[in-house]
Amino acid sequence: MGCSSSSAAGAADPKQTEDNGATEVRTPAQERFPFDWPSGAEHVGYLTERQVRARLKTQPEHTVDLGQGFTLRWAAASQRGYYPSQADKANQDAFRVEEDMEGPKKHWFAVYDGHGPVGEKCSRFACEHVAMEFCKQLRSGATKEQAMSRAHTSTNTALAQSAIDDQQSGTTAVTAYFDGLDLLVSNVGDSRVMLGSVDAQGKLIHKALSTDQTPYRRDERERVKACGARVMTADQIDGVEPIHEDWDCALGDEIDDGGDPPRIWAQDQEYPGTAFTRSIGDSLAESLGVMAEPELDHHQIKPNDKVLIVASDGIFEFITTRGCLDMALLYNNPLEACLALVGESYKLWIEREDRTDDITIIVGFIEQSGAKRDHGVGVEEVAIEEGTAEMKKKKTRRGSLGGKAQ
Repeated sequence: MGCSSSSAAGAADPKQTEDNGATEVRTPAQERFPFDWPSGAEHVGYLTERQVRARLKTQPEHTVDLGQGFTLRWAAASQRGYYPSQADKANQDAFRVEEDMEGPKKHWFAVYDGHGPVGEKCSRFACEHVAMEFCKQLRSGATKEQAMSRAHTSTNTALAQSAIDDQQSGTTAVTAYFDGLDLLVSNVGDSRVMLGSVDAQGKLIHKALSTDQTPYRRDERERVKACGARVMTADQIDGVEPIHEDWDCALGDEIDDGGDPPRIWAQDQEYPGTAFTRSIGDSLAESLGVMAEPELDHHQIKPNDKVLIVASDGIFEFITTRGCLDMALLYNNPLEACLALVGESYKLWIEREDRTDDITIIVGFIEQSGAKRDHGVGVEEVAIEEGTAEMKKKKTRRGSLGGKAQ
């Protein structure tokens, strides 16, 4: 389909509303995290409903066949960020969905989160080229794992050779590729694939199928240091904070409230300042170990798997993996789930930073033929950490600070 750009709410005492004569039942959790975003946006702050709607692009529900009686009902949404000092800043996120790509029951779901001065050009370049290179590699006889790795590295090379200046700009690339019920997950950077399943007792099992590649990870930190990088926060660079490496935050299960993440720097130089260890682009950082080689993982779809999310960090910066999956499962329509998450993410960004990142999400409900899925399955409550005035940050949380080299 091409490129496009901790309080708890319980689940008891449903309310009823009338919509075109039909009775709709909403639980308190659905009231807390409504699906009709951007309705009420003016109560959140800064932008009106009309202004938010102009920034929001959606892809309505589609259903794809996964084989053996399984289907995936998916939808997507992408909202351009709000930056007070850059009112016209482009949406640097992009997403791509290709149904029945290179054969039946083979489906591609990918999100790209650009950063830097021309991040929107980098994300769109990757959005167009990674899938194309993947198909080319498959046709040449490569396995899907080989094709996925080569697609990212060859796209990185093509971007460096293009007219786009990628010295201090680049993009993440996260992909969920279905080959029937075999799900291949590929990740470059700090976007994320999340899976919600239920156990034998019907309780939610939450899992990130990709792992963010940032200096918070000790293995990635050591890898770039071996390439000559310094890993320090901006405050450490400025001499405000003592030198340490106490950063082993389990992103996804925890929320980083520090606002000053560890970054990659050249020795004795204040560039590039990237808060990720892998990307497509960022050629200035390649000599420091920032690379486009993806990490790959597999998951075999099973009857207890219920929901898949592919998203940029605009969604999960202030919401844990579990919180994202809990909220998605409140709804039966995947677009409603997308809009509930986009709206809550926007609210949390405004509460904590007086701005918002670009926010992009694909939600897919995994279903079996003949099986009835009630919304809210496995969800007892949705836990979202409330923001306070003291939590507002002044530093850029992710992406790149941009080079300071002379």
